[in-house]
Order: sequence, then structure tokens, then C-alpha cells
Amino acid sequence: MRRICCLVLIAIALSLGAEGPASANNWGPFGVRGGFSVDGKDHGAQMIEAFACYQLPWSLRSKGGWGISTEVSLTAGALSSGDDLGLVGSLGPVFTIGNHNSVELDLGVSIAVLGRDRFGGRDYNGIEQFISHAGVIYHLTPTFALSYRFQHMSNAGLNGKINPGLNMHLFGINWYPGK
Repeated sequence: MRRICCLVLIAIALSLGAEGPASANNWGPFGVRGGFSVDGKDHGAQMIEAFACYQLPWSLRSKGGWGISTEVSLTAGALSSGDDLGLVGSLGPVFTIGNHNSVELDLGVSIAVLGRDRFGGRDYNGIEQFISHAGVIYHLTPTFALSYRFQHMSNAGLNGKINPGLNMHLFGINWYPGK
């Protein structure tokens, strides 16, 4: 089942990046990322997701590529823990700081929705969540990069109950069409 989910997510990511009207505009990067929970108390939580970003007009870059860019990121994926598997999706702003020809710092906050509120015996107290992340993007070529992010997901105490949170290490492959 997990292998099928992985293949489906990769196919979605590649189809989002297919040449066409959307990719000719401000779409990209596209990619996939996956990873695991930081500590063992999360019952070995794992996540895989496909992502697509839309570049916003607010950026400041030098001719050499140094500066800051803004984008909106959309993700769809699967979260698993124990024998439980469910969907996770998010939408939110991202800021990239650095040189888009070499290394960038990736910072963002997203609103997320889970397909279920319990994974591996752990109750996340609702399907509405928030995700914050900090990471690094290493550009190998103008169209291909590898990425790492540390990600925290929690309900931010919105429902007045416990706020267990989930910290993850995620590793990704980014594709930049049209560069």
C-alpha cells in the first residue's frame, strides 16, 4: 500500500510539472519529499508528499541570484504511523533566502488538514493543523535541487485540549521547470 501511495504521489508531482500553460507562468518548483519523525514517541511516523509552488511577484534578487523570493506552496501526501495511514494536505506562504543558483534557506508556515485525527494510537485532537518549517535547498543544476526541512505540525491549541505536535525530518527532490 505504501509503495502504491509513493508511486501515485510521484506521478502527481510529475504531471503537475508537465509543460503547458501553467508551467509557462509562475509555477515551480515541483517535487516530492518524504521523511520520518524526530523521536520514537511518535510511533515511527513517516510522511511522503508531492508539492507545487506558485511564485509570487514580491521578490528581490540581484543579477547574481542573491536575495529573497516569496511563493505559495500546495502539498498533498500521506502520513503513516503504526498501522494507520491517512491523507495530509497543506497550503501556505514560503520565503526563500539566498542564491537560487546555489544554496537557499527555506522558511514557511501552512494551514494543514489531516484525513484523520489519530495515527498510530496518537490523538492529534482534530484534523485542522498548522505546519511550520525551516530548511535548506541545494541547487545541483538550474532545474534540479535537493532539499532538507525540519517541520513541526500541531493544532496550536485551537481546540483548548492537548497539543501533541509532530516534528519531522523531510528530504526532497525539487524540479524547476523553465529555468
